[in-house]
Amino acid sequence: MIKCITLKTAQTLMGDVDERGSIIKVKKPVQVIVQPGKDGSPMMAFAPFLEFTTEFESGVDIQFGDVLCITTPVRELENQYNKMFGVGIEIVSSMP
Repeated sequence: MIKCITLKTAQTLMGDVDERGSIIKVKKPVQVIVQPGKDGSPMMAFAPFLEFTTEFESGVDIQFGDVLCITTPVRELENQYNKMFGVGIEIVSSMP
């Protein structure tokens, strides 16, 4: 399941998360970065996290004690992640 993990270091990671007791395994982790857009409004960007390791695909283990919180990304952020690192499937938002 795609989740956002905010570490106690204030880094926010996103990836396919599997909680296993005191360990959280994150496959294809990326760091979520907020940067100013052209008009000055905040824009989200991804930076692969440990992409040059064998664990990037199989899953990076993070100790639960290093985690501040685990949250569900908004649909647009999850879709962008899936386009770049996941299966490429977008989830359609419900119609108003």
